[in-house]
Amino acid sequence: MKMVYKVSRWSPGLTIIELVTTIVILGIVMIGLGLSLRTVTYHYQDDSVLLEVHNYGNTVMREIMKEISLARIINKEQINGYSRISLKKYDTFGNETSTVITANASEGILFNYQNPLDGNLRFPTKGRFRNNNQRIITLKDFYAEEVDFIRPNLARYANSTWEINMDIEVESFVSQAGSIKELIQFQRIAFMPNRYISPRSLVSSQVGS
Repeated sequence: MKMVYKVSRWSPGLTIIELVTTIVILGIVMIGLGLSLRTVTYHYQDDSVLLEVHNYGNTVMREIMKEISLARIINKEQINGYSRISLKKYDTFGNETSTVITANASEGILFNYQNPLDGNLRFPTKGRFRNNNQRIITLKDFYAEEVDFIRPNLARYANSTWEINMDIEVESFVSQAGSIKELIQFQRIAFMPNRYISPRSLVSSQVGS
């Protein structure tokens, strides 16, 4: 006759205190992951918009530099707080071409009252992560001024050299901290060789309201 012995093993399981502690720890971990994901998402969106703004700014400044470098005559005046640049250039036959560069808060920089690059370069107010006023992009400042000269023998060079400045503001409303404003600044120095070799080309600066 075989004797069968049964060995019972008792497992106490989780106590209420251990269960509550586990739930609290899991909750803290989940909250931390949620906040981290939200932060990563915000920075990704913000970096994407800022990249577009930088691309716009660099491209439009390059186009402004090109127009100024080809011009022989330049006139500047202030309109509604922004510089308005009027340029005149001449081909080898003496034919005149005029370009007017203007600026405003919502449309950015305009060439002859149209978007640069034949209308293809638009101020990046619309696009990804800018719907429903997530982010507002504004041209805060645009001004041009003739470079100051220190020595009299540099006057002719200075009269042919202009400093161009542009400030674009990106205001974000999706951060937990509330409204966040970032200012992206662009600065270029434009030289006018045609102006330099033609001293009779006069540069006039008028300040308006």
